[in-house]
Amino acid sequence: MLDEIDRIFQGDKTRPITENDVHNLKYCEAVIKEVSRIFSVVNSFPRCLGKPDEIGGYQWPAETMIRINIDAIHHNEEYWDEPDKFNPDRWMVEGFEPKKNSFIMFGGGLRVCPGRKLAMIELVCLMVLLFRKYDIDLIDKNAPLKTQSSIITACTELLVEIKLRK
Repeated sequence: MLDEIDRIFQGDKTRPITENDVHNLKYCEAVIKEVSRIFSVVNSFPRCLGKPDEIGGYQWPAETMIRINIDAIHHNEEYWDEPDKFNPDRWMVEGFEPKKNSFIMFGGGLRVCPGRKLAMIELVCLMVLLFRKYDIDLIDKNAPLKTQSSIITACTELLVEIKLRK
């Protein structure tokens, strides 16, 4: 990720990020997608069955409320090779597309987030703005990640050391 940022910005820590830059920051986008796959912001979402349906071998009547577990999908071996391993390179394979409905970063189907493309641009730009100026390291790489989940998963404590990049 740092190599890609350094290659594109060539040490310039203040130049505005252009549209062309965003299109060339493919590895940064891969890191964002992999982080979202491993630690989904929204861990599940509800749906109401509009008609009777079979799910998981069971018949469910219309109007049944179900909850789709995004974390279970994002860590399912049927959809992902080594699902518990952080591997942004999986997104860099030529022609790679996750199996249908196996990556739910911004929802899916008719209810997919209309701002997903803008959100991805903002995430990539934020990453570049931070990492081209600063070295950011975890204080304790072995400490468990402290999170709190309800509908949204949030990190409650993440101790980092921030230094200006040379």
